[in-house]
Amino acid sequence: MHSTYDIEVVEVGARDGLQNEPGAAGLSAETKVEFIRLLALAGLRRIEAGSFVKPQAVPSMANSAEVAALLQAVAREFPDAVFSYLVPNLKGLVRAREVNAKEVAIFLAVSESFSQANIHAGVDEAFIAIEPVVKEALSCGMRVRGYISNVFGYTDLPFSPQKVASRSKQLHDMGCFEVSLGDTTGVGTPERVDALVGAHVDVAFPLAQLAMHFHDTFGSAIANVERAYDLGIRTFDAATGGLGGCPYANSPKGNLAMEDLIRWCEARSVRCAVQDIALLESASAYIHKALGKKDKV
Repeated sequence: MHSTYDIEVVEVGARDGLQNEPGAAGLSAETKVEFIRLLALAGLRRIEAGSFVKPQAVPSMANSAEVAALLQAVAREFPDAVFSYLVPNLKGLVRAREVNAKEVAIFLAVSESFSQANIHAGVDEAFIAIEPVVKEALSCGMRVRGYISNVFGYTDLPFSPQKVASRSKQLHDMGCFEVSLGDTTGVGTPERVDALVGAHVDVAFPLAQLAMHFHDTFGSAIANVERAYDLGIRTFDAATGGLGGCPYANSPKGNLAMEDLIRWCEARSVRCAVQDIALLESASAYIHKALGKKDKV
Protein backbone atom coordinates (compact mmCIF):
# COMPACT_ATOMS: atom_id res chain seq x y z
CA MET A 1 0.00 0.00 0.00
CA HIS A 2 1.14 3.53 -0.75
CA SER A 3 2.51 4.87 2.53
CA THR A 4 0.57 8.13 2.28
CA TYR A 5 -2.83 6.43 1.99
CA ASP A 6 -5.04 4.95 4.69
CA ILE A 7 -6.79 2.55 2.31
CA GLU A 8 -6.38 1.09 -1.15
CA VAL A 9 -9.26 1.37 -3.59
CA VAL A 10 -9.52 -1.15 -6.42
CA GLU A 11 -11.49 -0.07 -9.49
CA VAL A 12 -13.58 -2.91 -10.93
CA GLY A 13 -15.86 -0.97 -13.27
CA ALA A 14 -14.04 -1.67 -16.52
CA ARG A 15 -14.28 -5.44 -16.02
CA ASP A 16 -16.70 -6.62 -13.35
CA GLY A 17 -18.94 -3.62 -13.94
CA LEU A 18 -19.02 -3.59 -17.74
CA GLN A 19 -19.51 -7.32 -18.09
CA ASN A 20 -22.87 -6.90 -16.34
CA GLU A 21 -23.98 -3.87 -18.34
CA PRO A 22 -26.44 -4.29 -21.21
CA GLY A 23 -24.86 -2.89 -24.35
CA ALA A 24 -21.27 -3.16 -23.10
CA ALA A 25 -20.49 -5.76 -25.78
CA GLY A 26 -20.80 -2.96 -28.31
CA LEU A 27 -18.12 -0.80 -26.71
CA SER A 28 -14.94 -0.47 -28.73
CA ALA A 29 -11.54 -1.14 -27.20
CA GLU A 30 -10.75 2.56 -27.70
CA THR A 31 -13.78 3.57 -25.61
CA LYS A 32 -12.85 1.20 -22.81
CA VAL A 33 -9.26 2.41 -22.80
CA GLU A 34 -10.34 6.05 -22.65
CA PHE A 35 -12.55 5.16 -19.67
CA ILE A 36 -9.59 3.48 -17.98
CA ARG A 37 -7.37 6.48 -18.78
CA LEU A 38 -9.89 8.78 -17.14
CA LEU A 39 -9.96 6.51 -14.08
CA ALA A 40 -6.17 6.71 -13.87
CA LEU A 41 -6.34 10.49 -14.32
CA ALA A 42 -8.63 10.60 -11.28
CA GLY A 43 -5.90 8.91 -9.27
CA LEU A 44 -6.89 5.25 -9.39
CA ARG A 45 -3.89 2.96 -9.67
CA ARG A 46 -5.35 -0.53 -9.31
CA ILE A 47 -7.75 -1.09 -12.19
CA GLU A 48 -9.40 -4.24 -13.53
CA ALA A 49 -8.99 -3.87 -17.28
CA GLY A 50 -10.44 -7.01 -18.84
CA SER A 51 -11.08 -10.71 -18.76
CA PHE A 52 -9.68 -13.59 -20.77
CA VAL A 53 -12.71 -15.87 -20.81
CA LYS A 54 -14.59 -17.42 -23.71
CA PRO A 55 -16.02 -14.56 -25.80
CA GLN A 56 -19.29 -16.48 -26.13
CA ALA A 57 -19.61 -16.58 -22.35
CA VAL A 58 -18.86 -12.89 -21.76
CA PRO A 59 -19.20 -10.99 -25.06
CA SER A 60 -18.44 -7.64 -23.41
CA MET A 61 -14.90 -8.84 -22.63
CA ALA A 62 -14.16 -10.25 -26.10
CA ASN A 63 -11.83 -7.38 -27.01
CA SER A 64 -9.71 -7.54 -23.83
CA ALA A 65 -6.51 -8.32 -25.75
CA GLU A 66 -7.04 -5.23 -27.91
CA VAL A 67 -7.72 -3.20 -24.75
CA ALA A 68 -4.47 -4.48 -23.24
CA ALA A 69 -2.50 -3.49 -26.34
CA LEU A 70 -3.94 0.03 -26.35
CA LEU A 71 -3.33 0.37 -22.61
CA GLN A 72 0.41 0.42 -23.21
CA ALA A 73 0.15 4.13 -23.94
CA VAL A 74 -1.83 4.68 -20.71
CA ALA A 75 0.79 2.69 -18.81
CA ARG A 76 3.47 5.06 -20.08
CA GLU A 77 1.38 8.03 -18.93
CA PHE A 78 0.73 6.45 -15.52
CA PRO A 79 3.69 4.13 -14.88
CA ASP A 80 2.58 3.27 -11.34
CA ALA A 81 -0.85 2.01 -12.49
CA VAL A 82 -1.51 -1.74 -12.38
CA PHE A 83 -4.01 -3.23 -14.82
CA SER A 84 -5.32 -6.67 -13.93
CA TYR A 85 -7.13 -9.31 -15.98
CA LEU A 86 -9.44 -12.10 -14.89
CA VAL A 87 -8.30 -15.56 -15.99
CA PRO A 88 -10.50 -18.64 -15.46
CA ASN A 89 -7.99 -21.30 -16.50
CA LEU A 90 -4.58 -21.96 -18.04
CA LYS A 91 -5.82 -20.99 -21.50
CA GLY A 92 -6.87 -17.60 -20.16
CA LEU A 93 -3.52 -17.25 -18.42
CA VAL A 94 -1.67 -17.85 -21.69
CA ARG A 95 -3.63 -14.96 -23.22
CA ALA A 96 -2.75 -12.77 -20.23
CA ARG A 97 0.92 -13.62 -20.70
CA GLU A 98 0.70 -12.65 -24.36
CA VAL A 99 -0.26 -9.11 -23.34
CA ASN A 100 2.44 -9.00 -20.63
CA ALA A 101 -0.06 -8.74 -17.77
CA LYS A 102 1.58 -8.01 -14.44
CA GLU A 103 -1.44 -9.06 -12.40
CA VAL A 104 -4.23 -11.59 -12.93
CA ALA A 105 -7.29 -12.47 -10.90
CA ILE A 106 -9.00 -15.80 -10.34
CA PHE A 107 -12.67 -16.20 -9.52
CA LEU A 108 -14.22 -18.82 -7.22
CA ALA A 109 -17.32 -19.25 -5.09
CA VAL A 110 -18.46 -20.95 -1.92
CA SER A 111 -21.95 -21.76 -3.23
CA GLU A 112 -22.21 -25.06 -5.13
CA SER A 113 -25.08 -23.86 -7.33
CA PHE A 114 -23.35 -20.56 -8.15
CA SER A 115 -20.08 -22.33 -8.91
CA GLN A 116 -21.77 -24.82 -11.22
CA ALA A 117 -23.70 -22.09 -13.03
CA ASN A 118 -20.70 -19.83 -13.52
CA ILE A 119 -17.73 -22.12 -14.05
CA HIS A 120 -19.41 -25.50 -14.55
CA ALA A 121 -17.62 -27.08 -11.61
CA GLY A 122 -18.35 -27.73 -7.97
CA VAL A 123 -16.55 -25.74 -5.28
CA ASP A 124 -13.98 -28.40 -4.37
CA GLU A 125 -13.32 -29.18 -8.04
CA ALA A 126 -12.91 -25.49 -8.89
CA PHE A 127 -10.38 -24.88 -6.11
CA ILE A 128 -8.36 -27.91 -7.20
CA ALA A 129 -8.46 -26.84 -10.86
CA ILE A 130 -7.32 -23.29 -10.17
CA GLU A 131 -4.15 -24.21 -8.25
CA PRO A 132 -2.00 -24.95 -11.33
CA VAL A 133 -3.17 -21.64 -12.83
CA VAL A 134 -1.96 -19.79 -9.74
CA LYS A 135 1.35 -21.66 -9.72
CA GLU A 136 1.97 -20.99 -13.39
CA ALA A 137 1.14 -17.31 -13.02
CA LEU A 138 3.51 -16.99 -10.07
CA SER A 139 6.26 -18.77 -11.99
CA CYS A 140 5.82 -16.14 -14.74
CA GLY A 141 6.27 -13.34 -12.26
CA MET A 142 2.62 -12.27 -12.09
CA ARG A 143 0.75 -11.30 -8.96
CA VAL A 144 -2.46 -13.27 -8.42
CA ARG A 145 -5.56 -11.89 -6.76
CA GLY A 146 -8.28 -14.28 -5.63
CA TYR A 147 -12.01 -13.52 -5.65
CA ILE A 148 -14.53 -15.46 -3.59
CA SER A 149 -18.22 -14.97 -4.29
CA ASN A 150 -21.31 -15.52 -2.11
CA VAL A 151 -19.43 -14.75 1.10
CA PHE A 152 -22.61 -13.73 2.94
CA GLY A 153 -24.62 -16.69 1.72
CA TYR A 154 -26.60 -17.73 -1.34
CA THR A 155 -29.85 -19.49 -2.17
CA ASP A 156 -28.31 -22.89 -1.42
CA LEU A 157 -25.86 -21.68 1.24
CA PRO A 158 -26.57 -20.18 4.66
CA PHE A 159 -24.07 -17.57 5.85
CA SER A 160 -20.98 -19.62 6.78
CA PRO A 161 -18.11 -17.32 7.81
CA GLN A 162 -15.86 -20.21 8.85
CA LYS A 163 -16.30 -21.87 5.45
CA VAL A 164 -15.38 -18.63 3.67
CA ALA A 165 -12.32 -18.09 5.87
CA SER A 166 -11.15 -21.62 5.16
CA ARG A 167 -11.39 -21.00 1.41
CA SER A 168 -9.60 -17.65 1.75
CA LYS A 169 -6.75 -19.38 3.55
CA GLN A 170 -6.64 -21.99 0.79
CA LEU A 171 -6.12 -19.24 -1.81
CA HIS A 172 -3.57 -17.48 0.36
CA ASP A 173 -1.64 -20.72 0.78
CA MET A 174 -1.66 -21.18 -3.00
CA GLY A 175 0.13 -17.84 -3.33
CA CYS A 176 -2.60 -15.24 -3.87
CA PHE A 177 -1.25 -11.91 -2.61
CA GLU A 178 -4.78 -10.77 -1.79
CA VAL A 179 -8.25 -12.28 -1.47
CA SER A 180 -11.31 -10.16 -2.26
CA LEU A 181 -14.56 -11.23 -0.61
CA GLY A 182 -17.60 -10.58 -2.79
CA ASP A 183 -21.08 -9.82 -1.49
CA THR A 184 -22.59 -11.18 -4.69
CA THR A 185 -26.24 -10.59 -3.82
CA GLY A 186 -25.82 -7.56 -1.58
CA VAL A 187 -27.12 -9.28 1.57
CA GLY A 188 -24.18 -8.32 3.77
CA THR A 189 -24.75 -6.39 6.98
CA PRO A 190 -22.31 -4.83 9.45
CA GLU A 191 -23.04 -7.71 11.85
CA ARG A 192 -22.16 -10.27 9.19
CA VAL A 193 -19.04 -8.30 8.29
CA ASP A 194 -18.03 -8.58 11.95
CA ALA A 195 -18.51 -12.34 11.90
CA LEU A 196 -16.72 -12.76 8.57
CA VAL A 197 -13.66 -10.75 9.54
CA GLY A 198 -13.58 -12.52 12.91
CA ALA A 199 -13.55 -15.91 11.18
CA HIS A 200 -10.51 -14.81 9.16
CA VAL A 201 -8.75 -13.68 12.32
CA ASP A 202 -9.49 -17.10 13.82
CA VAL A 203 -7.64 -18.87 10.96
CA ALA A 204 -4.74 -16.37 11.17
CA PHE A 205 -5.48 -14.85 7.77
CA PRO A 206 -3.54 -11.55 7.48
CA LEU A 207 -6.13 -8.77 7.27
CA ALA A 208 -3.68 -6.65 5.27
CA GLN A 209 -4.22 -9.15 2.44
CA LEU A 210 -8.01 -9.20 2.67
CA ALA A 211 -10.21 -6.97 0.49
CA MET A 212 -13.94 -6.35 0.58
CA HIS A 213 -16.13 -6.18 -2.53
CA PHE A 214 -19.53 -4.92 -1.45
CA HIS A 215 -22.68 -4.59 -3.53
CA ASP A 216 -25.21 -1.90 -2.76
CA THR A 217 -28.32 -3.84 -3.77
CA PHE A 218 -30.10 -3.02 -0.52
CA GLY A 219 -28.26 0.20 0.34
CA SER A 220 -25.96 -1.32 2.99
CA ALA A 221 -22.60 -1.13 1.20
CA ILE A 222 -21.25 2.00 2.91
CA ALA A 223 -22.34 0.78 6.36
CA ASN A 224 -20.47 -2.44 5.58
CA VAL A 225 -17.38 -0.48 4.47
CA GLU A 226 -17.51 1.47 7.70
CA ARG A 227 -17.64 -1.69 9.82
CA ALA A 228 -14.93 -3.45 7.81
CA TYR A 229 -12.64 -0.42 8.10
CA ASP A 230 -13.15 -0.26 11.85
CA LEU A 231 -12.20 -3.95 12.02
CA GLY A 232 -8.93 -3.36 10.18
CA ILE A 233 -9.76 -3.97 6.49
CA ARG A 234 -7.82 -1.55 4.32
CA THR A 235 -8.63 -2.57 0.71
CA PHE A 236 -12.01 -2.02 -0.93
CA ASP A 237 -13.34 -2.70 -4.44
CA ALA A 238 -15.80 -0.37 -6.15
CA ALA A 239 -17.02 0.51 -9.64
CA THR A 240 -17.02 4.08 -10.89
CA GLY A 241 -20.50 5.05 -12.04
CA GLY A 242 -22.00 2.15 -10.10
CA LEU A 243 -21.41 -0.02 -13.18
CA GLY A 244 -22.86 -3.48 -12.90
CA GLY A 245 -26.15 -2.40 -11.44
CA CYS A 246 -27.80 -0.15 -8.89
CA PRO A 247 -27.41 2.55 -7.50
CA TYR A 248 -27.90 4.08 -10.95
CA ALA A 249 -29.45 1.35 -13.08
CA ASN A 250 -32.19 -0.14 -10.88
CA SER A 251 -30.55 -3.52 -11.38
CA PRO A 252 -30.31 -6.29 -8.80
CA LYS A 253 -26.55 -6.62 -9.25
CA GLY A 254 -25.38 -3.47 -7.50
CA ASN A 255 -21.63 -2.82 -7.35
CA LEU A 256 -20.76 -0.17 -4.80
CA ALA A 257 -20.11 3.09 -6.69
CA MET A 258 -16.56 4.37 -6.36
CA GLU A 259 -17.96 7.87 -5.97
CA ASP A 260 -19.83 6.79 -2.84
CA LEU A 261 -16.73 5.14 -1.44
CA ILE A 262 -14.66 8.28 -2.04
CA ARG A 263 -17.31 10.46 -0.40
CA TRP A 264 -17.18 8.15 2.62
CA CYS A 265 -13.40 8.56 2.68
CA GLU A 266 -13.78 12.33 2.62
CA ALA A 267 -16.36 12.25 5.42
CA ARG A 268 -14.13 10.05 7.57
CA SER A 269 -10.89 11.88 6.64
CA VAL A 270 -9.59 8.58 5.25
CA ARG A 271 -6.84 9.19 2.70
CA CYS A 272 -6.97 7.30 -0.59
CA ALA A 273 -5.67 7.59 -4.14
CA VAL A 274 -8.56 9.70 -5.45
CA GLN A 275 -8.09 13.33 -4.43
CA ASP A 276 -10.49 15.00 -6.88
CA ILE A 277 -13.95 13.44 -7.09
CA ALA A 278 -14.82 15.73 -10.02
CA LEU A 279 -12.35 13.79 -12.20
CA LEU A 280 -14.00 10.55 -11.11
CA GLU A 281 -17.41 11.94 -11.99
CA SER A 282 -16.06 12.87 -15.44
CA ALA A 283 -15.04 9.25 -15.97
CA SER A 284 -18.49 8.15 -14.85
CA ALA A 285 -20.23 10.57 -17.22
CA TYR A 286 -18.04 9.40 -20.10
CA ILE A 287 -18.84 5.69 -19.72
CA HIS A 288 -22.51 6.29 -18.97
CA LYS A 289 -22.81 8.27 -22.21
CA ALA A 290 -21.00 5.53 -24.12
CA LEU A 291 -23.47 2.98 -22.70
CA GLY A 292 -26.45 5.19 -23.46
CA LYS A 293 -27.29 5.49 -19.78
CA LYS A 294 -28.43 8.52 -17.85
CA ASP A 295 -25.67 9.59 -15.47
CA LYS A 296 -26.22 10.21 -11.81
CA VAL A 297 -28.55 13.14 -11.20
